[in-house]
Amino acid sequence: MEQLEQKERSITALSPALRRIWGEQRGMATVAGWSFLAAVVARGSNLIALAICARVLGQVEFGQVAVIQSTVGMFGPLASLGLALTTTKFVAEYRDRSPERAGRIIALSLCAGAAAGLLMTVALIVLAPVMAASGFANPELRKQLVESSGLLFFGVIEAVQGGALTGLEAYSRMAKLSAWGGLVSIPLTVLLAYQYGTSGAIAGLTASLAISCGLNAWVLQAECKWRGIRTTLAGCSSEKGILWSFSLPAYVSGIIVAPVSWLSTVMLVHQANGFSEMALFSAADRFRYILIFIPLAVSRIAVPALSRLRAEQNHKAYRSAFQWNLGFSLLATVPAVVICALVSPRLMGLFGEGFAPGWPVLALLAISAVPTVLNTQLGAALLS
Repeated sequence: MEQLEQKERSITALSPALRRIWGEQRGMATVAGWSFLAAVVARGSNLIALAICARVLGQVEFGQVAVIQSTVGMFGPLASLGLALTTTKFVAEYRDRSPERAGRIIALSLCAGAAAGLLMTVALIVLAPVMAASGFANPELRKQLVESSGLLFFGVIEAVQGGALTGLEAYSRMAKLSAWGGLVSIPLTVLLAYQYGTSGAIAGLTASLAISCGLNAWVLQAECKWRGIRTTLAGCSSEKGILWSFSLPAYVSGIIVAPVSWLSTVMLVHQANGFSEMALFSAADRFRYILIFIPLAVSRIAVPALSRLRAEQNHKAYRSAFQWNLGFSLLATVPAVVICALVSPRLMGLFGEGFAPGWPVLALLAISAVPTVLNTQLGAALLS
């Protein structure tokens, strides 16, 4: 009888802990679902828009668009200063226990991002003639590089806004934003590409990004108001230590990787039929993004969740969340990689008949998604 009573007491004592763990896992799954939906809409609409643009523009012009996006991608990390990750981590930590500090961090990050984005935008415009003539051996690209400066500026703003919304864990609202952004971007980009070629495609992508920034600003303001967070620059000098201790290392990481990626693009363009080859690589890389977008979405929710659990010193829940993230990401990626590699000729053919012979590129990039996913999830734990 005593043993039975002891067992009942043990079960009673365990039940709150079990309920808490179940609640945490269920909450994580719900958040992952919203983040997954947002990523599906955002990546899917981008893939559809670019696939149609590839058919409208042709392989060479689509390769030029890819080169320009790669160049913007090099300047992006230089301009962002690692602020998106910084905002996500520290807003997640302070949004509940210190809303005033969270508001200062959001305001400081947005202002610093806007200033750095504007500076790098000017640098891109100034360097455009040199990069077009020397880097890509095509002086005519100078005009398109200058036109892409808006992509750079709005891209930095959107990244910081996304970091703040992720730190606030506003995933359901982010999913809705992605849906509206996707509905707008596809017809806008395709129509402008059809009318004005490469310049039109860039203008469509820029306009879509500007609209996304506007929607993000509106939702961020509403989310901060709901949580009682006031975004203000008053006293923000007290947060400058965050920029040195966290943003600077993240920034150094970005400026090491981005130029290497851009130089590989330059080397590819200088090969025979370089822009056509770049078009093949860009098309294949879009599918790689599709393969990793679920783990990327999970890692976005992992950083604020793990940061919050670490701040609470909840080590058991921290380990459980990390293991769940890693296992889910691998389960979502590995089968998709195998399928993608097997049907790679058909997938590349969606961009046009001239893209189908590039299926080995897609097969190799698909395999590379697995180590990318591992790196992403391990990196999320380190960032937290």
